[in-house]
Amino acid sequence: MFDIYLSPSRAFGRLKEKPTWLIPLIIALVFNMLIAFVSARYVDWDKQRQVAVDRMRERNMSEEQIQKATEGMDKFYTSPVMRFGAPVASALVISIIGVLFLAVVYNVSLPLLGGTGDFKRTWAVVCNASLVAVPSAIVRGALVLMKKSAEVSTSLSMFAPNLKTPFLSVVLARVDIFAIWQLVLCAMGLNVVFGLKSSKSYLLVFSVWAVLTLIFALLGARAGG
Repeated sequence: MFDIYLSPSRAFGRLKEKPTWLIPLIIALVFNMLIAFVSARYVDWDKQRQVAVDRMRERNMSEEQIQKATEGMDKFYTSPVMRFGAPVASALVISIIGVLFLAVVYNVSLPLLGGTGDFKRTWAVVCNASLVAVPSAIVRGALVLMKKSAEVSTSLSMFAPNLKTPFLSVVLARVDIFAIWQLVLCAMGLNVVFGLKSSKSYLLVFSVWAVLTLIFALLGARAGG
């Protein structure tokens, strides 16, 4: 399994004959949930509460409405089940949806680029590439514990922590060293497993990433506005 980090071409070569995916997927999910749990312990809830209040006031909500909303936030914070369980459950759901979405999009796109779709193998490629979650969780976890704060980053957003433009904030956050690593692995996997040209596999993977980044950035800008 360490071949995915040390010799990814060899790891993906094995998937051509035996597209294994279950263990890599479970490991990735566990580490994604683990970092969500660790981060939840160091969330600055007072700051989050104040940000929420400021946004509600910007939307001209009444003080009574704000009070009711903040009471709900306070209950969430004081409940260990909600405080830790919600982020962990969210990490699980988002991780599964993310892997499934990418596998479907890549598999549907393969015939358009001269390849032949095979969902099981595409799914195996994406699941194995998701093992980047292990080093990502280790690094992010170490940063969280050192800073005693959930506000850590391995993306370009670390260079602009006070950026107020929602669109650019999302774009910078998407340019994450581990996310890019995972995309590169997906491209390599499609190249090796399906014999797709490197240029086409990278074009596919990073085009999907670019479109999603644009969508998320536009949604972030709309929410921020």
